[in-house]
Amino acid sequence: MAVARYDRATRKDGRLRRLHQEDFAQANSIFPAQKYEQGTVSGLDMTQLLTTARHMSAKDALTLQDQVIFNILVANTDAHAKNYSMLLDNSPRMAPLYDVSTVLHWDHVNQYHAQKLGGRKRKPSDMARRHWDRIAEAAGFNPAGLRSRVQELVDAMVGARVEAVHVVSAQRGAEPNMVEHVAKLVEENALRIAGRLDDPKNKV
Repeated sequence: MAVARYDRATRKDGRLRRLHQEDFAQANSIFPAQKYEQGTVSGLDMTQLLTTARHMSAKDALTLQDQVIFNILVANTDAHAKNYSMLLDNSPRMAPLYDVSTVLHWDHVNQYHAQKLGGRKRKPSDMARRHWDRIAEAAGFNPAGLRSRVQELVDAMVGARVEAVHVVSAQRGAEPNMVEHVAKLVEENALRIAGRLDDPKNKV
């Protein structure tokens, strides 16, 4: 799928102006090979990823938090450090989320998240209340606030599903049945995660 680049702006004379950006590997002074927490050379963990937002406004810190939550809800296990970026135009701000996919339909693709979730290597579908709380506490967030935001995003995703399926299915080359199938898998994953938010005894 081809989309307009967010790191370009059009000048009054019609020429393009490049907007400088840094991905989170660059912003944290690590090599591209360290984009995964668990690799040949270890890279950013979830706490380091989330606290990269200390260089940005509170609004952008919340945007980063939303992007991380969304990647977990849709099971985008390839959400590594180079798939988060900040735009450096006047002051640093979060770039739009990009390179998002889901592994829910493809069993042969790595099912474990790019960073450890709640201190352990996990599949997004295994997320429970205690794991969100660990993520929040490690990053200095309010656990109840993080869980509340997870629920809000799940509700928003469910509410937007019909329109999203319609928009994507209308794209040239899209297969409507596959779009609906993947949307169903994503929604089920998000609802499964949301269903565990209020259960402190869940020990997954």
